Amino acid sequence: METSNLAGPAIGLGHHVIFGAEGQTDLNPLVASALVAAILLILLLPRTYVVVPFLFLALLLPLGQKLMLGPLNVHCFRILLLAGWLRLVWQRYMREGSLSMMRVNPVDKAVVCYALSHFVCYVLLWQSLGAFIGDLGLVYNVLGCYFLFRFFIRTPVDVDRMIRTLAVVSAIIAAFMCCEQVTGRNLFAVLGGVPEFTPVRAGYVRSQGPFEVYLTAGAFGATLLPLFLSMWHKSASRLFSALGLIGALTIAITSKTSTAISAVLAAIVGILMWPCRRRMRLVRGLILTALVTIHLCMKAPVWALLARVDIVGGSTGWHRFKIVDNLVRYFWDWWLIGSNNYWTWDGGDDMWDLANQYVAIGASAGLFPLLSFLAAIVFCFKYLGAARNLAAADQLREWKLWLLGTTLFSNLVVFFGISYFDQSQIYWYALLAIIVASATSDLQTPSRLPFHVAIESSTPLEESGERCMYST
Repeated sequence: METSNLAGPAIGLGHHVIFGAEGQTDLNPLVASALVAAILLILLLPRTYVVVPFLFLALLLPLGQKLMLGPLNVHCFRILLLAGWLRLVWQRYMREGSLSMMRVNPVDKAVVCYALSHFVCYVLLWQSLGAFIGDLGLVYNVLGCYFLFRFFIRTPVDVDRMIRTLAVVSAIIAAFMCCEQVTGRNLFAVLGGVPEFTPVRAGYVRSQGPFEVYLTAGAFGATLLPLFLSMWHKSASRLFSALGLIGALTIAITSKTSTAISAVLAAIVGILMWPCRRRMRLVRGLILTALVTIHLCMKAPVWALLARVDIVGGSTGWHRFKIVDNLVRYFWDWWLIGSNNYWTWDGGDDMWDLANQYVAIGASAGLFPLLSFLAAIVFCFKYLGAARNLAAADQLREWKLWLLGTTLFSNLVVFFGISYFDQSQIYWYALLAIIVASATSDLQTPSRLPFHVAIESSTPLEESGERCMYST
C-alpha cells in the first residue's frame, strides 16, 4: 500500500507533492550536473525540443533529490519547471509575439479551477501558514506543468516527439526495474531519494525505479501501453513504439501490483472496444444500467467490488473499498472544503492512506475541486470524440485518437488504486496537453472546433518545420 499520503496541513495529501515538509538538502553531484545541463538545453534548444530534456530528467530523477530553502521543498523538477517557464516567457514575448497567442479552452479552465479551488479550500480548512505554503506547491506543480506542456506541444510532430521521449524513458526505467528483480536493490538509490533495498510484499519483489512507491511506478508503465501502440503504424516510429511497449509492459509486470495489471486490462478492454466506437453512447448507457442493477441486487454497495480486487496477491482491496465507502457515508463532513479528520473515519488506523485519486481530492479539499478535476477529464473525452467523428474518413487518425482515449481511460482505472503524487503527476498533465493538441490539430476553422473554440495562429516555419494551427 502506498505510504506517502500523510495527514496534516504541512505534510502531504498523497495526490500531489507539496512545499512545507521538514527536511534537508539532498542533491547528488551527478544530479546537480545533469540539472545544469538540462536547464541549458531547455533555454537553448529550438522550441520543438524544449520539453524533451524537461520530461526526460523530471521523470528519471527520484523526488527525494531536492534543495531546502527555508520551509520550501524545491524538488529538481520544480527547478526545471522554472527554467521551462523562463523559456516560455522569452518564446512568447521576445521570439514569436502574437503568433504564439493561445485561446483558453474548457480543459484549460477546468485545470485552473481545480488548482485554485483546491488552494482556497485547503487553506480555509487548515487556516495555517503551513497549509498556505503547502498547497501553493500544488498550484505551482499543476498550472506550471500543464501550461508548459500546452504551450510547447502544438502540432502532431510535437506530440510524436513527446511519445518517443516517454518511450525512451520507459525503456530506461524498465531496465533498472528488471535489475531490482534480480538483485533486490534499487540502483537509483545511488542518486539518493529512494530506498536501497527493493520492498518485498506477499513474497513478491516489487520494483519501483525512481518513483516514490511501486504503485505509481506500475501505474506509469501500464497506462502508457496504448500511447505507444498509437505510433506503430509509422515505420519511422516503429522502433520507438516497440521500445516503449516492451518497457511499459516490463514496468507494469515488475511492479507486481494489482493496480498496474488492472490498468493493462483496462487498456486491452479499450482496444477491443474499437468496433463499438460509433455506439459509445449506448455502451455507456449499458454500463451505467449494469452498475445500478448490481448495486440494487447486492447486499453491499456496488463499490464493494473493489474489495475483491487482488490480482497478484497481497493487495489491500478492502482498504480501497473502505475509503470510497467513507467518502460516500461522510459526504456532509467533506463536501464544502474537505475534512481535517478524515483519518478518523470508520475503518481503522489506515484511513490516512487515501490510495484513490478521487477520494484524495474530495476528502482533502471538498466537492468543487473534485468536480473540476473530473471536468477536465470529461472535456478531454469530448474533444477526442469530436475529433474522431471528424476524422471518420481517415481510419488511421481515428485509431490514434481512440488509443489516446484508451490511455485516458486506463488512468481513470488506476485512480481507484492510487493517487498521483510523485513524477506521475508530471506525466498526467503531459497526457492532458497531448490530448488537447492531438484532438484539435486538424480542426482548421472555428466552426469545426468542438465547443466553438477558435484557432488563431500558427507556429513559425523555421521552428516547427511545417505550417500547423496552434491555438485552441
